Amino acid sequence: MRGIILALALTLVGKPGFSSKKTYVYSYEGWVLNGLQEKNLAKAGVRLSCKLEISGLSENNYLLKIRSPQLEEYNGIWPRDPFTRSSKITQMVSSCLTRPFKFEYSSGRVGNIYGPENCPDTCINIVRGILNVIQITIKKSQNVYELQEAGIGGVCHTRYVIQEDKKNNRVSVTKTVDQNNCQEKVVKSLGMAYIYPCPVDMMKERIIKGTAAFSYKLKQSDSGALITEAVSQQVYQISPFSEPTGVAVTEAKQQLTLLEVKSEWGSSPEISMQSYGSLQYQFPAVLPQMSVQLIKTKNPEQRIIEILQHIVLNNQQDFHDDLPYRFLELVQLCKLTSADTLESIWRQCSDKPRYRRWLLSAVSATGTPEALKFIKSRIRSDDLSYLQALLSVPFALHFTKADEHTVPIAADLVTSSRVQKNSLLQQLASLGYSSVVNRYCSQSSACPKEALQPIHDLADEALSRGREDKMKLALKCIGNMGEPASIKRILKFLPIFSSSASDIPIHIQIDAIMALRKIAWKDCKTVQGYLIQILADESLSPEVRMMACAVIFETRPALPLITTIANVAMKESNLQVASFVYSHMKALSKSRLPYTYNISSACNIALKLLAPKLDRLSYRYSKVIRVGGYFDNYKVGAAGEVLVMNSPGTMFPSAIISKLMAYSAGSVADLVEAGVRVEGLTDVIMKRNIPFAEYSTYKKIKEIGKALLGWKELPTETPLISAYFKVFGQELAYININKEALQQAVKAVLEPAARSTLLRKAAAQLRAGTAAQWTQPLWLGELRYIVPTAPGLPLEYSSYSTGLARAAASVDGKISPPLTGDFRPSQLLESTVQIRSDINPSLYIQKFATMGVNTEYFQQAVEIQGKVLTRVPIKFDAKIDMKLKNIKIETNPCHEETELVVGRHKAFAVSRNLGELGVEKRTAILPADASSNIVEEPFKPSDKASSEDFTKPAADSAPRKSAHGSQEDLGPVTGRKAHKRDFCVKLQHLGCQLCFASRSRDASFLKNTYLHRLIGEHEAKIVLIPVETDADIDKIQLEIQAGSRAASKIVNEVNAESEEEGESSLYGDIQAKLKKILGIDNVFKIANKTRHPKKQPAKKENTVLTELGADPDTKHPSSSSSASSAASSSSSSAVSPRRKEAGDVDENNQEEQAKNKDSSSSGKSSKSSSSSSDRSSKSSSSSSRSSKSSSSSSSSSSKSSSKSSSSSSSSDRSSRSSSSKSSSSSSSSSSKSSSSSSSSRSSSSSSSSSSKSSSSSSRSSSSRKSSSHHSHGHHSRHVNGSSSSESLSHHSHEHHSGHLEGGSSSSSSAYSKIWVILSVNLVLLITLLPKFLGDVKAPVLAVFLHGIRDEKKIGGLQLVVYADIDSIKPRMQVFVSNLTDSSKWKLCADASVHNAHKAKAYLKWGRNCQDYKVSSELVTGQFAAHPAVQVKLEWPKVPSSVRSVAEWFYKLVPGAAFMLGFSEKEDKNPSRQAKLIVALTSPRTCDVVIKLPDITLYEKAMRLPLSLPVGPRASTSELQPPSWNVFAKAPSAVLENLKAQCSVSYNKVSTFNEVRFNYTMPADCYHILAQDCSSDLKFLVMMRNEDESVNLKGINIKIGNHEVDMRPADGRVQLLVDGAESPANVSLTSAGASLWIHSENQGLALLAPAYGIDKLYFDGYTFRIQVALWMAGKMCGLCGKYDAECEQEFRMPNGYIAKDAVSFGHSWILEERPCRGACKLRHAFVKLERAVQLAGVESRCLSTEPVLRCNKGCAPTRTTPVTVGFHCVPADSATSLTDKQIKFDQKSEDMKDTVDAHIACTCENENCI
Repeated sequence: MRGIILALALTLVGKPGFSSKKTYVYSYEGWVLNGLQEKNLAKAGVRLSCKLEISGLSENNYLLKIRSPQLEEYNGIWPRDPFTRSSKITQMVSSCLTRPFKFEYSSGRVGNIYGPENCPDTCINIVRGILNVIQITIKKSQNVYELQEAGIGGVCHTRYVIQEDKKNNRVSVTKTVDQNNCQEKVVKSLGMAYIYPCPVDMMKERIIKGTAAFSYKLKQSDSGALITEAVSQQVYQISPFSEPTGVAVTEAKQQLTLLEVKSEWGSSPEISMQSYGSLQYQFPAVLPQMSVQLIKTKNPEQRIIEILQHIVLNNQQDFHDDLPYRFLELVQLCKLTSADTLESIWRQCSDKPRYRRWLLSAVSATGTPEALKFIKSRIRSDDLSYLQALLSVPFALHFTKADEHTVPIAADLVTSSRVQKNSLLQQLASLGYSSVVNRYCSQSSACPKEALQPIHDLADEALSRGREDKMKLALKCIGNMGEPASIKRILKFLPIFSSSASDIPIHIQIDAIMALRKIAWKDCKTVQGYLIQILADESLSPEVRMMACAVIFETRPALPLITTIANVAMKESNLQVASFVYSHMKALSKSRLPYTYNISSACNIALKLLAPKLDRLSYRYSKVIRVGGYFDNYKVGAAGEVLVMNSPGTMFPSAIISKLMAYSAGSVADLVEAGVRVEGLTDVIMKRNIPFAEYSTYKKIKEIGKALLGWKELPTETPLISAYFKVFGQELAYININKEALQQAVKAVLEPAARSTLLRKAAAQLRAGTAAQWTQPLWLGELRYIVPTAPGLPLEYSSYSTGLARAAASVDGKISPPLTGDFRPSQLLESTVQIRSDINPSLYIQKFATMGVNTEYFQQAVEIQGKVLTRVPIKFDAKIDMKLKNIKIETNPCHEETELVVGRHKAFAVSRNLGELGVEKRTAILPADASSNIVEEPFKPSDKASSEDFTKPAADSAPRKSAHGSQEDLGPVTGRKAHKRDFCVKLQHLGCQLCFASRSRDASFLKNTYLHRLIGEHEAKIVLIPVETDADIDKIQLEIQAGSRAASKIVNEVNAESEEEGESSLYGDIQAKLKKILGIDNVFKIANKTRHPKKQPAKKENTVLTELGADPDTKHPSSSSSASSAASSSSSSAVSPRRKEAGDVDENNQEEQAKNKDSSSSGKSSKSSSSSSDRSSKSSSSSSRSSKSSSSSSSSSSKSSSKSSSSSSSSDRSSRSSSSKSSSSSSSSSSKSSSSSSSSRSSSSSSSSSSKSSSSSSRSSSSRKSSSHHSHGHHSRHVNGSSSSESLSHHSHEHHSGHLEGGSSSSSSAYSKIWVILSVNLVLLITLLPKFLGDVKAPVLAVFLHGIRDEKKIGGLQLVVYADIDSIKPRMQVFVSNLTDSSKWKLCADASVHNAHKAKAYLKWGRNCQDYKVSSELVTGQFAAHPAVQVKLEWPKVPSSVRSVAEWFYKLVPGAAFMLGFSEKEDKNPSRQAKLIVALTSPRTCDVVIKLPDITLYEKAMRLPLSLPVGPRASTSELQPPSWNVFAKAPSAVLENLKAQCSVSYNKVSTFNEVRFNYTMPADCYHILAQDCSSDLKFLVMMRNEDESVNLKGINIKIGNHEVDMRPADGRVQLLVDGAESPANVSLTSAGASLWIHSENQGLALLAPAYGIDKLYFDGYTFRIQVALWMAGKMCGLCGKYDAECEQEFRMPNGYIAKDAVSFGHSWILEERPCRGACKLRHAFVKLERAVQLAGVESRCLSTEPVLRCNKGCAPTRTTPVTVGFHCVPADSATSLTDKQIKFDQKSEDMKDTVDAHIACTCENENCI
């Protein structure tokens, strides 16, 4: 029964339609609104309301008339503000909408649409939107169904739901359209040709999504189902950051209501009608104007001239505010202008350079065929300068719209003779044309042959003529085009596919492979097939194979191909290729970007096949480094990739390619790519004009090489530096620097004559001066994405960017004395150079982003604007006195406010229409009265008193006013507060302040998304503002003084308060005690006068000059008893837990804690005693400095005085027992460590400590100062004083024991005298210790920043640098002080090396350098039985701003550590300390431990990029200048470790590549041990056994014009030079190069750095040779090639790899003529004696490699088995296998077998022929 009812119901729903005999009147309303989805924000939109009359003309043809159309604009706060009627828009649109239209309609579907001829596209599309409402598909058999239905937006997925209303005989139909799922989507995009979709879930990733819902009410009528009401709602949303709630929305709504039905026939219109196609939206041939402005397009020529005049006149000195708009208008007008009009404008502007520049920039940005014709005409007429042509042609081609009209014009432009004759212009134009072809062919499946032909012709011509430069250009253009039709031409450049390509250079082959990259996007399988062949072919260059591997991975291969690649790498003998493949796969396996998911998982699987040893290769091997990240919340990610390719001939990378890719919302783009390749650069740099080919040994070495079977010199590398740059995958430019250019550059730098010429030209240009001004507009591109809305209006998302660069410069100078005609560079060192410069660079960048309706009549959109204006005026006068090493730079102070950087950002709703040009409605999207965040709303009580009380916090919460009155708020803010931030740095005495000010109002209080933060107004400024001072400043001067005169320039000396904390306290306590006991105040005055012979004027900070122990901040002088109390109190405070928590921990924690414990316990257990109070004061004085730096020193002193007394008898006794041992070491260490620095807090605990502690105490007491309290102007006396202190300390050593003994027993006169002398010496020793480098060294640099008024310097800053780097304990100190009288702000930095394995540094700043401190320490030592280094950082007190930055950074540490593979452990480490420990577990691995306050991070066996030397540590006594410690030795040690060394000791051989093997040399035969195999043939080293019984060997060296023999004789090594015996120490010089030979240990050493031999050592048993880094890849012989190819180390002279070490050694034996030499062995091919069955055929076999055999007539006495390969032929073959008639390199190896090689012979009947 239910089925029957359903069937009846469905039959009621007829096909929708209209009666052909009636007229139907509908009311229609459609509107579009753009904005955010939240209410009470501004929106912009338009609404159309009218009446529709639909009359039947025939059965399926109907007439549509639109009556009384009214268009209304919306620009206001939604939904508060109403729509406003716009008569101008209505008038413009009504002229076309009120004309009749005709359409076909059958069964609810709209067919063709007809309208008046030349009807505007906007009107036709509005009609389409109206008719789209009545497009409906009814199926009688179903009430829920889905289909692909045509609509205004294309053929999209549509779902229907039909519901019946039986009572009213009506049917309701709901239709939903998924506009993200369309078979034929109507969309238009510009500027997105290089953004590719990813094969992932596209719907989930899209940032623009749309849907539409239609609701219909149908009533059954005679003609079918009649639509009585229809409502459509459409939503498009964009989420720029892929945030679910951060979306901007475009809403469209239509409502169609039936008003009446008239029984009237429709009559055909009398006007002629034309068909406008189907219901689908049609884009106009010329897109609407840019959505940021609406301009009149009538009479564009006049308007262009007016704009050019406005731009030129209003931008002479600075940028006008409307300049970006005017430039955009100029570009828009040029787009609409014909070529003839542009020619007319050019004739008016051709003689005006500024007009020309702006016009050419605008025309180049238009991208129209007319613009391209105009540029072509200018090139052919030769109207453009060289620079204008370079800027105009490439920009015009890259911005050209690629279609069938522009491609022929572009081809004609590129092939013109004017372009062809200039190589750089041809390069840029050809690359631009290839990009045009790429964009054009990407729109169709097949690319026209005509478009590709110009580039193909260029490739064919380059190949036929052998032009390398044209080959490179053609291949790069083919790579830009990316068309599969070019593959055949690419293969012609690859030797594996073309026999004629064997001579093509490697860099051209690499370019050919790179040209396949973009082709793989269209024909992936074909490209992968060719590339895998290249990768697997070991005969090709490793660099070519590595590039093939990189391109394969760019094609995102599947698992089978990746497994094939892994299989190739598994069998690979070239470690460069194997390392590159492995590292590339490993890098991809860690990628987390969505588009690499498949390849990442495939690489993870394939990595299991490869040996993990490939992961342990050093930096010498090629690598791929990939870093990336993906944020799933925002669907955005980025990846950076660096390809590092090494060649065997260099120690450093020969090619580096870096690429940055971005991923966003389902699309990926190659943003930027740059590559650099270097070839043969080492030879150019190291070339020293040494005539190696003219040396006598050159021919000898060449003859020896010919005697080796198959030996060839290494081919000479052609020096080349090439670099390229790509944007969005398109190569924009490249550069090649060939051999000639490189040699000229090196000559200009290294050769004195060429350098002199350059300097002379520069000096002449400086004297002549230069002045120039340049303004260059830059069109940075546009992005436009347009989709239709349901009402028929286009919805456009667009982005436009413009840049304007301006530079005005005026520079002139003078050199005195003037340079003479015979100018020499040394004259500049005696000259004074004066430069006057006025440079004003500025940059103006403006960005527009819009979303809304954009038609030819009106624009209703949401617009976001951002602009950045940067101005950096640089005006200064400089005077450089080269002789006096003085530089003075003067500039004017800021007399007016100068905005250096200004950034503004606004978002608003905008409405424009063509009828009211120049009048646009703008409403800020975030209104001023927007409701604020509920969290920020105050509670307002009802009673009055409470309300009054509440006003105070409300006032406090008000935004702080700007620091300067010129900055204005962004507008009145009543509800939502503006975020303000002002920060200024005042330089009072320089008359200016630098301020950063920001203002921000955004909608983040509604939703915390990035989009809502963009909505509002933002402003940020960096401003230079004048400061009111007592008197105007005339100039600001920066003076730099280096050298010996720096001391005389110092203005302000460093006082005692800026010293290392505690030194003044320590010295003051010692002085006070000695005064009390001895009563010798004059001694201290003498000491002070010795250190300060000239007294400075009295200042607050210099009061310490009168008495060293006095504290200038102390108000009440302290007596001796109070001093004792203070000392003892600070001693107890030194070990308090609070002190330890503050971070004051000594570098030797255990030792210092023990000392503090001893000192504290002795203080607690002692009783007051006047006889020992002096020594107790000394013992506690070292820790009293903590109370000096504390603000509560008095209170702490009083509290602790009751707990600690002066000393104890036990300490006195201990002092007697240890004094004789400790005194010597104490004094000695004090005098020797005068320049060291330490941050020890409490080391000098007592003179009664052990010998070790006494020495430690003395070291720490001599190293606590950071700066001196005396004048910088007297240094010579300090040096003398330090030497005198040594003699005084020696005197004190003799009496120290007796003094202490007497001090505790009696007070006889003898002992009193000794005590006085010792005390005086001790005081002098302390006062003369050079803890401040100014005591012994003059400053090396002084820098001053002053304000100058009336030729007098006032205020400013002073920087002084002291350095002592020649000492065994080098040290550097830097002091920065404020020269203001009232300011005590200072900055003190100290870095020093304490001993061979410890370096320390600290930075203190604040009032007298005592407010804040950061210290660091670097110590080498042992960690887990491994050599290690520890870096410790402490920050006892830092400013809050530094702490906040550190906390932010600290939050990132765990995540970064996890990504780097560290393990993490929660730990309670010191709160203000961080430690890094790196332990070298092997030359290539290290253990790392990082201790932070809360956590400990660690990783074991971390790989190092290069090998580090691991050896025993040197003792301190061995350290001598200049090799003062491990810190100085480390760089040179690493560099030495990089150099290769080959050694032969007894029967053990270690090659340059560190391959070790055993090999016994046959007797009497020379082996080629190490030889320069380059074309220079600089040297040759041969070795043979001299006495086999005792393993004595002899060597022969051919080098320069000399032949050197070293052979054992009579228990020593005899030296023969050119056959004559020579003394052990000799220097030999050939033309242009020298070598030295000297005795060393039991042997001889040869040094010949000019030849590439750093050192050669030989002692008769052991041979070692170390060659220079630049010899890498150029060696050959038994020591190997020095190319890091360990798997190919056994390379024989013919280039093939030997099967074993014995065959390898035998191959390098030098044959001698029979009967003329001692060697009786020769190389010969041997026959396999036994019968061989190959494939069932009996065969004869001959070795493919030579084997050692005795000479004819000789018999072997000793043999050794070797493995060789054999080539076999059938036994009955006529082929002769005569010895040495076979070419081994042309025969295949059919089998391997073992034969006996002869290694010793006896000759009775030797054949001497």
